[in-house]
Amino acid sequence: MTLIVRILSFKYADFARIGPNFGCSYRDLMKLLVSNDSIALKHYFRILFMNSVSLVGIPFRIFEYMCYNKAIKKTKLNFPPIFIIGHWRSGTTHLHNLFTQDPQFGFVTMLQASFPKSFMSNTFFSFWMNLFLPETRPMDNMKMGIHKPQEDEMALGNLFPYTFYNALYFPKRMMEYYNKYVRFKNVSSKLVKKWKYTYDYLLKTATFNMRGKRLVLKNPVNTARIKILLEMYPEAKFIHIYRNPYIIYLSTRHFYKKAIEIFMFQNVSNELLEENIIKIYKEMMKSYFKEKKLIPSGNLIDVKFENLEDDTIGQLERIYTKLNLQGFDKNKKRFEIYLEQIKSYKKNKFQMDNRILNLIEKNWRFTIDKWDYKIPELI
Repeated sequence: MTLIVRILSFKYADFARIGPNFGCSYRDLMKLLVSNDSIALKHYFRILFMNSVSLVGIPFRIFEYMCYNKAIKKTKLNFPPIFIIGHWRSGTTHLHNLFTQDPQFGFVTMLQASFPKSFMSNTFFSFWMNLFLPETRPMDNMKMGIHKPQEDEMALGNLFPYTFYNALYFPKRMMEYYNKYVRFKNVSSKLVKKWKYTYDYLLKTATFNMRGKRLVLKNPVNTARIKILLEMYPEAKFIHIYRNPYIIYLSTRHFYKKAIEIFMFQNVSNELLEENIIKIYKEMMKSYFKEKKLIPSGNLIDVKFENLEDDTIGQLERIYTKLNLQGFDKNKKRFEIYLEQIKSYKKNKFQMDNRILNLIEKNWRFTIDKWDYKIPELI
């Protein structure tokens, strides 16, 4: 009876709680669920709804496979992709949104990330998402829309069950998912091969959808995947954005708490969450500093978030010049119009006590010193 009431009272807020994998196949969803610990009864409505979406999507996925699979497989990436990387909360979304004001660039849309196997012909889900998709992200109030740029890790989660973002559902396994699906530790060569194939197919699909445009892809997880990305796209270009580590910690903790509280199927302690934030940042940045040396000269630029914030147009010009990209002058006005549109955006405010301060300095001193950051005066 309770379940029937929940179904009849389904509303906007329930959609927001479905999570990043609401467009995956039924088989992959069941793989994810059965491979984890028992799930509390209160979460079964969401699971039932996710299963229903997966089942409803079967004919759409079949239709799209029959119509487009051959063409997608033949699609070539005529230009090396541009990867925007950086730890979460470093400004990757802001930079991605800026770059995609330039019409020469293509990207993975929110609709593709949500339904990567059926988004090109699925008007039903397009209408449904437009109706229920939250206007802003729950963790930072950034605007959302089905045709706006989205990070490709979400699309991967809807293509197969080997993605770090499964930790949003099962946060107790966050480090395991990081080690397996970001760093590819203790996994079979078969899984690595499948990951490469799936990721390349995703990029080919995005290229096909964007009519051959050069892709600009934003994915914080890729900050620790440089080696494997270069194996696939040796001429790829990378834009790494970094930010004050004190702010990163507070903002990431806020992000995880917001996201995990909404999506989780299992409870997780604040202590474990805090421990994972510290570990993942440390391992991700050490990995980046090591693997960035593999990137060919001229194909990488580091951008300080605070500089981008203070002099956005100047930093964009610097990026275009460093990476030998054409079109900055032609699109300068577009960038300025976009900046005018978002000038009212307000960032989250945080507080920091001595315990947090000591925790950050003890574990992240190597980035604080490297980038010469100070404790921010106002958080």
